[in-house]
Amino acid sequence: MDLAPVRLTVAGGLSFSVLRAVLQWVAPVPLKMIFDNVLSRHRVPGVLSWLPAGRVELLYALCAGMVLIAALLAFASYGANALLANAGQGVVFELRRRVFRHMESQSSAFHARHPVGDLLARLGGDVQAMQSVVINVVPVLVENSITVAGMVVIMLVIDWQFSLLAMALLPVLWWVVRHYMTVIRATQRDARRSEGLASASAQRTLTALPVVQAFGTEDDEADRYSALAHDGLSAGRRAVVLQSRFTPLVGALMAVATALVMVVGATQVLAGRLTAGDLLVFSAYFRGMYSPARQLAKLAGTVGRGRAAAERVHEVLSASQHLPERTRPRRPPTAAGALRFEQVSFAHPGATPALEHVDLDVRAGTTHALVGATGSGKSTLLRLAARFADPSAGRILFDGHDLRDLALRWLRAHVAYVPQEMALLRPAVWENIAYGRPGATRAEAIAAAKAVGVQDVLAALRDGYDTKVGEGGVGLSGGQRQCIAIARAMVRDAPVLLLDEPTTGLDATTESVVLGALDRLREGRTTLVVSHQLAAVRGADRITVLVGGRVAEQGDHEQLLGAGRSYARLHRSYGSLLAAESTA
Repeated sequence: MDLAPVRLTVAGGLSFSVLRAVLQWVAPVPLKMIFDNVLSRHRVPGVLSWLPAGRVELLYALCAGMVLIAALLAFASYGANALLANAGQGVVFELRRRVFRHMESQSSAFHARHPVGDLLARLGGDVQAMQSVVINVVPVLVENSITVAGMVVIMLVIDWQFSLLAMALLPVLWWVVRHYMTVIRATQRDARRSEGLASASAQRTLTALPVVQAFGTEDDEADRYSALAHDGLSAGRRAVVLQSRFTPLVGALMAVATALVMVVGATQVLAGRLTAGDLLVFSAYFRGMYSPARQLAKLAGTVGRGRAAAERVHEVLSASQHLPERTRPRRPPTAAGALRFEQVSFAHPGATPALEHVDLDVRAGTTHALVGATGSGKSTLLRLAARFADPSAGRILFDGHDLRDLALRWLRAHVAYVPQEMALLRPAVWENIAYGRPGATRAEAIAAAKAVGVQDVLAALRDGYDTKVGEGGVGLSGGQRQCIAIARAMVRDAPVLLLDEPTTGLDATTESVVLGALDRLREGRTTLVVSHQLAAVRGADRITVLVGGRVAEQGDHEQLLGAGRSYARLHRSYGSLLAAESTA
């Protein structure tokens, strides 16, 4: 992370912390002098001989000094807390931005292992828990660390034997703090994991709510969510119980240590080896020395949540499943869009190969169709062409360049991808069209819709191109979403067009509109199209039939029909289906 923007703020906060520590060191001195030099008439030390000689005047001066120290201490505390908290928020913002960018850069394999809801929980709740630690705990610990270091030195100077006695219980206190903090962190880790799973469950259910309601499984999904949320609640309750034990235990240990100090200190005063003021200062420093442990006990839950959250965030950041790029990737000055697949195979780890030894040659400016049964590897080929993943074997060439040698941003800028599930990422229709090219205007989005001939479909919406789109495209039909997808691809104006089932689920009228739009979109572009509906591929320059991840046959429509093999059987099945639909 780049922490340069907050370095000055951190430096300022630490400076105020040092000032606060110094003031804490000197704060007990006026009270000591009131006891020793005003009430007990001890001589004022030579370094303070400039103070008033009269007892009443000295009392007034020391009281004024106490007020001044308190005012300066308040100012220093405000400066340290404000600056360190602001710096902490800056660090957390940078962390949140970095985590989001890291999630964006990961491959599909990473996102297949991490549900969206869990990632959102890490990006939101976990980073928020870390922010609480940075803002509420770190400044306190920084200030106390500096303060305690100085107090220990001063105590040793006053009476090193007495100081060692006062610190005798520190090892026991340290063990108690470490033990409880470790257990609380583990409990909070379980709580955060359960909360992430509950968030993932809720996200899946709400995303598929029409299906849930259609099958009447609301109660089942609610029970599943409740069970996961209850696991988080139980872990959170265990953490509360642990903290409830931790805080009084620390208080009891401090009470024992205080009693020990007072017994020995009072004995030293009675014996004349310490003054009452020395014991007073010593007691004040003693309380300051144990203060971090007391505050840590109070903030144990916050610290435990923060550390557990930090582990979960680190788990995401340490996962590196993004597609590798060359140190100096290529960015050719022009792109014709020719694609070539050479002995391409692909399989997810531990899964059956989706593709095996596929050879395809897609000439620039031509349309190449991929057909075959479900699961034959058609969509996988499209994803490999856009480099959402790399082949397990073989290579894919773009204008003669291996995709792995090209800059990923350059490649994606020269590819327009229309997936089966249309993603709508902006509130208005025109904004979703303009999403195809960063910086595209409303006028350019409308022009793209007109260029592919879908303006009548989109202009007929309630508010035309300004119609607001619901979550997941709610309020739009499948055909309307597909028209937006095609117009978005037109805005992109890339030389390579990848179409994955562009007419699935459309009625005959809308399909006719979409097919006409696709014809206009394909003009002058290299197009790789996947479809079960042969009407969408009949006019392709070349058709490849995939069976079980392998190339079964290739040719144009007439050649494949004449061969009487897989394509011909698909064509007969498609014709029978159309006939049955027309009869119905």
